[in-house]
Amino acid sequence: MAILLMLMASACFVTMAALVKAMGDSLPLTELMFLRSLLAVPFLFAIQLKNHKPLIATGWKILLIRSMFGILAMFCFYYALTNMPLADCVFLGRTQPLILSLLAPFLVGEKTPKSAWSSIALGIIGAVLIMRPSFSWSTAALVALIASASSAVAHLMVRRLGRTDDPGVIVFNFTLIMAIASGIACAGSFVVPGGYQWFYLIGIAVLASCGQYLLTMAYARDRAPAVAAASYSSVILSILYGYFFWNEMPSFLSILGGAFIVGGGFILMKSRLHVSEPARK
Repeated sequence: MAILLMLMASACFVTMAALVKAMGDSLPLTELMFLRSLLAVPFLFAIQLKNHKPLIATGWKILLIRSMFGILAMFCFYYALTNMPLADCVFLGRTQPLILSLLAPFLVGEKTPKSAWSSIALGIIGAVLIMRPSFSWSTAALVALIASASSAVAHLMVRRLGRTDDPGVIVFNFTLIMAIASGIACAGSFVVPGGYQWFYLIGIAVLASCGQYLLTMAYARDRAPAVAAASYSSVILSILYGYFFWNEMPSFLSILGGAFIVGGGFILMKSRLHVSEPARK
């Protein structure tokens, strides 16, 4: 069930990423983050009230850490999306489960299988191939890796919060905190969106909220590395979106690097099949 939830979350996130890329740099990134979260807050608030769920997370200290790294990850990811091909950005983003598997023992007390080391090695090779450092270090690619590392920490904090709090309150609190933080950041440079931009913004807000909710439920039901590995499904969808909407076709090195990264993820997934410890319900 957790794997299916993550597959659905990944579809939401990659579609949202395509909408962010479609907007380009027509709005400041902090304003895009602000409007994306502001539009979602009433919707999430209504869901909490309807379901008679709490509005404030019990583990608020962990929530603040989750929010800090989540906001950093989102800003870096949006920057990378607008400055590099969609598939390359998503490829680099898929190093997140490998980083997550390294951090899981320290942040959530989950044992990382020995196979993780070979997975991490494959991920490093894949990232180097995509970034092609022998030719040039792309600023956008470096920022994409920062987004991936920040996202890994944020997702592990979601895993910890899932032990004490309902998925809905975690998503609602994070979205509210991001609306406040990004609203302050964009206050001095706010640009009133045009007609088509509102259409994209609403789509981004809805897809991001649905993706966050599905992701949070997935991490509450299974171990972090196994669930995160299921997010590799977004790679295929990102290639299709990039090709059909921007005529982007990943280079041979990008595809090869992506194959290494995805291969590392599937090694993690395979190792999960031999774990007999029951997952948290």
